[in-house]
Amino acid sequence: YTGTQSNRQGETNNTYKVNVRQDYNVNKRLDLSLITDLTNVVTSAPRNIAVDDRFLPYQLFKDAQGNPLSIPYVKQLSDSTRKAFEGKSGINLDYNPLLERQYGYTKDNLIAARITAGLTLRLLDGLTFTGVYGFFRTSDRTTSYDDSRSYLVRSQAVQFTVPAATPTQSPKYYLPVTGGRYALTNAMQKNWTVRHQLTYDHAWDDKRHQLLLLAGQEAQEQDVVNNQSLILGYNDLLETYPPIDYATLSSTGVAGPVMPNSGSRSLLAGVQPFTETESVVRFVSYYGNMSYTYLNRYTLNGSLRLDQSNLFGKDRSSQNKPVWSAGVRWDMREESFMEKMPFKDLALRVSYGLTGNSPIPGTAASYDILGAQSGSTLPGNSGLSIATPANAALTWESSRTLNIGLDFGLLKGNRLSGSVDFYRKQTDNLIGQMQVNPLSGYNTVTGNFGDLRNTGIEVSVHSLNIEAAHFNWTSQLVLSYNRNTITRLNQPAPIATGMQKASASYLAGSPAFAVFAYNFAGLDNMGDPQIRLQSGKVTKDRNVPLPEDVLFMGTYQPVWNGGLSNIFRLGNFELAANIVYDFGNVMRRDVDDFYAGNGLIPQTANNGLQSGDLRFRSGNVNAEFANRWMSPGDELKTNVPSWIPLTTIDQSRRDTRYYTQGNINVVSAAYAKLRDISLSYDLPHTMVSRAGLNGVRLRLQVSNLMLWKANRYGIDPEFQDASGGSTAGQLSGGLRYMRADQGTVTIGANIRF
Repeated sequence: YTGTQSNRQGETNNTYKVNVRQDYNVNKRLDLSLITDLTNVVTSAPRNIAVDDRFLPYQLFKDAQGNPLSIPYVKQLSDSTRKAFEGKSGINLDYNPLLERQYGYTKDNLIAARITAGLTLRLLDGLTFTGVYGFFRTSDRTTSYDDSRSYLVRSQAVQFTVPAATPTQSPKYYLPVTGGRYALTNAMQKNWTVRHQLTYDHAWDDKRHQLLLLAGQEAQEQDVVNNQSLILGYNDLLETYPPIDYATLSSTGVAGPVMPNSGSRSLLAGVQPFTETESVVRFVSYYGNMSYTYLNRYTLNGSLRLDQSNLFGKDRSSQNKPVWSAGVRWDMREESFMEKMPFKDLALRVSYGLTGNSPIPGTAASYDILGAQSGSTLPGNSGLSIATPANAALTWESSRTLNIGLDFGLLKGNRLSGSVDFYRKQTDNLIGQMQVNPLSGYNTVTGNFGDLRNTGIEVSVHSLNIEAAHFNWTSQLVLSYNRNTITRLNQPAPIATGMQKASASYLAGSPAFAVFAYNFAGLDNMGDPQIRLQSGKVTKDRNVPLPEDVLFMGTYQPVWNGGLSNIFRLGNFELAANIVYDFGNVMRRDVDDFYAGNGLIPQTANNGLQSGDLRFRSGNVNAEFANRWMSPGDELKTNVPSWIPLTTIDQSRRDTRYYTQGNINVVSAAYAKLRDISLSYDLPHTMVSRAGLNGVRLRLQVSNLMLWKANRYGIDPEFQDASGGSTAGQLSGGLRYMRADQGTVTIGANIRF
């Protein structure tokens, strides 16, 4: 049982899981196994306040007496317009966040069952047949309801309300003003896997020769079906709903409503009574492996795998790409020269191989992939669109990897052991979104957009620091270094301006995930940002910098990363602490991206809706805005540009990207974090044996406790959009500067029968 506690009131998240493994030894030739896994996840959430950056930092939700406060100004209507719309429609358009949470809910119930059966049949001496047969089934039911009191339902009803022609008449409602909005989603998944494998393991001449042969075949299928029903005017007590002319409301709509959403009319967009999608993915592969060892010292191995797919182009050369690898290993423990060496274990490994990747099924093919579409502009309100255009030239993404490794062990009992690996990986025909000529009708297609080379070192060291009768201490250090270079990039047009380079992440001859920036040179006496060109000239003029004037700042992918773990054991207690770290990478920090226009002043459009109000429509400005340039001389005290009310003047006089994308706002993304610390206790065997158990372990774990970061702005790099410069924590929910899963406490028990 896992009970996840939310920091938002009323939310529940409970997981119930049972896993049973059964192994049967039928006779000396046949073994059977059965693994059964059942999971039930039940969640529920009211309509909690989505506190995003539209809310002012000092926003209150209750008054001094504890009464919920109304704050309708965070929605799209000014007070005067809102009151006028309420008078015409007879519908209240107030917004009270604390009351809103009572007006709706979302509930989810997921049931998953996984059954895996296996058999091992020893056919002859050294020859074994293994079969694995798996079946996986899930059923996920999600219900969502917003009743007639919710702002969502009320505001939508006003959009489809035509005001009365005379004071004695009533408004005409084209959507129900009683009953709520009810959505039911069912997601069902069915997977199966079949794997057959033959293994031959034979040794002869007193084990001077050892041979291992393996061959197998695997087939998989994944079938996913999703359907959704959406009803307006639903009475959740009586389970009834009125008839609604969805076809007319979504095609011709309603003319002259109180609050139009499409010009002078209102159209019912995004509301479909029923939708269904289905996806079927099949996969077949054949594989083999050979390993030969001589004198327990010299090993030669090789592997071959063949995958077939219809996801590639029509060209036969794009199909049936085998992947393979070959390697040698030299164990030097038995060599005579090892007698004088301090190593207790020493082995050298060298391998070279080819691997391949295919696109995600449904994203690319040799034919156009069509998607269903509904809309009033289509005949019969339905049709097909090209979801992904065909690419007859699409081929495998292939990687050739050379790996040289050294395994070692020092001191008695290998108290200090580990491995060092050097690798060089060349990846050709990278699969992703590739820019194409816009005259083709598309800006990008799924294609082979370039080649990439990776070079790196991986080090792993394990040490037994203290070993006593009732206490020991072990440590594990992992350190990785990686440098990559884009060796080829398919682009319809080369980067010709500094602006293009400053916004690029991929550039031939540079590392992938690159960060480029202008060479910021401070503000002038008008508060406009300046940059320094490669020639040394300082300018604020727009469209002047060339690619060579833009600096390479590093990559937002870590160059160094790894972890350090320590485990302390005292009697039946065990304390473990794990630290993770990233170094050598950079990120853009979060700054304002506007310094012009009347965005701080509420504007009202012709239809009465507010537009351009950055306080309540697009969020609060960054706190550094208070430190902007305001008068001559401030350029000596701040680097934050001035604010110009007229956008036309701003765009003709300067380019504020010289500041927002300047090197001054690129900082180190290095950090180290105590990922988790856990304490466990094994109940005494004498106690658990009385209950007929083999063992019981109790565990308490706390995750993400501390953070050291190299930047001085308080940014947690794990929750930062490093390339774009915005805080990434919970952005989908509108929660900026909110870090997830910090200080998580987990309590668990492991019971062995």
